Amino acid sequence: MVTKQVSGTIMLHLEDGSKRFLVHEIGNEREFARTDTKAENTVLASFLNFLKSTLHIDVNDIRLVELTNTQSQGSNLPLYVFEMVSPEATELPEGFAWESPESVRKILGTIEIEGVPLFE
Repeated sequence: MVTKQVSGTIMLHLEDGSKRFLVHEIGNEREFARTDTKAENTVLASFLNFLKSTLHIDVNDIRLVELTNTQSQGSNLPLYVFEMVSPEATELPEGFAWESPESVRKILGTIEIEGVPLFE
């Protein structure tokens, strides 16, 4: 049985006007956060549960701004983009970080995207 996955990021709008994006760090590599989907949940609910349980993000503080489809190793991988406003970057568990927009551009250059998310 093939496990389906879902990925996503949060665009964090900081008080000083800068932006940071949620990424998953694997050694020196960066990718969007991802999790397995659960049969009892929708794809979106699976990702929201991951944000709540693993990253301790209050999902009431985020807003969905974009959904696109990516290709990863020949499989479709939904990519959700949320946004959140905060005075400062919240602490994340080990293996996750708030990265600059330049870092996200590098990640976007490594995946095949069907439709490009608009980061305003």
